[in-house]
Amino acid sequence: MTAATEHKARVLRASGLEEVPLGFLPAVLAGLGAAGLEVTWIHCDPDASVVQALDGMGLDEVGVRSLRDGAERPRVEEFSDHLYISLFSADNAVRKKTRRVSPPAASGAGGRADGQETLLPRLNELRLFLGPRWIISVGRLSKAEYDVLAERIRRQVFARERGASFIAYHICEWLVETLQPALERLDEHIDSLEDQVVLASGESSIQALFGLKRDLVDLRRRVAPLRDVMQRLGSHGVLYVEHEAEVYFRDVHDDVMRVIELLDTYRDILSSALDLHLSSVSNRLNRVMKQLTVVATVFMPLSFIVGLFGTNFDFMPFHNFAWFVVMFGLMFLSIGGILIYTWRRT
Repeated sequence: MTAATEHKARVLRASGLEEVPLGFLPAVLAGLGAAGLEVTWIHCDPDASVVQALDGMGLDEVGVRSLRDGAERPRVEEFSDHLYISLFSADNAVRKKTRRVSPPAASGAGGRADGQETLLPRLNELRLFLGPRWIISVGRLSKAEYDVLAERIRRQVFARERGASFIAYHICEWLVETLQPALERLDEHIDSLEDQVVLASGESSIQALFGLKRDLVDLRRRVAPLRDVMQRLGSHGVLYVEHEAEVYFRDVHDDVMRVIELLDTYRDILSSALDLHLSSVSNRLNRVMKQLTVVATVFMPLSFIVGLFGTNFDFMPFHNFAWFVVMFGLMFLSIGGILIYTWRRT
């Protein structure tokens, strides 16, 4: 995002795109109640002046307060003159995550943190305020992301003379699409991680497996409420959602369900990989124990024979060369017999 557009609101209508300084945003919002208003999409980055302008517009304090409070669970709230929708978009840039690996000290100081790359996307909050002929979105969108959405809305909404709820649909469809690159990266990484878990003898792959499993649980926890949001928007009789748009929101609901099912599948695959690792470790341990058992079994008769012939009694008839040969013969025969028996049994 350039510095020139950082502190401006984008106002998109069928007649064109207009960038308005945030200082003039209250006047733009005041004109949304005019008769014969074109279908309008207003997008703003989170800013204190934006929150103040929305509050001055008369939007319900529940939605406006959520902009001040920060991240929240996706949800839908109906009010008398608008619909409030809380969503998020996915930023798929590779980033660093910080995981605490030691507990905080009693004095309140933070423990040692371990930073590493994560395949999971950063989730950016996106809030929608949907009215009869307008929709206001507040959240961080890059210029490329906004251009993609704007072009889609021009072709699918303005060109077909559809209402503002179709703009909300295309935003919802786009944010679900932003999860797909992360899911594809996860799929490839989990495949390679399965091979590492089976082949590697160290604990690094197991630590990566547990870390990724925790991340998947966290991502699923964030995505799961979207299912309820899309189900609500796709149901009959929701304020300011056109009847023709309901089927489109149900289609987005199906896309969210597929994402949730994929996350559940990935988690099951990681659990299976962990079970496979434990089984391979157990098998290796069994092989080592079997080898040690064979060695111990071989030396048991040898210990008995050497102990018997090494007994210090004066009247034992072992003080001649013949018994010396017999002792070594018994030792070799016992070794050969045990090895043959072990080979036939295994």
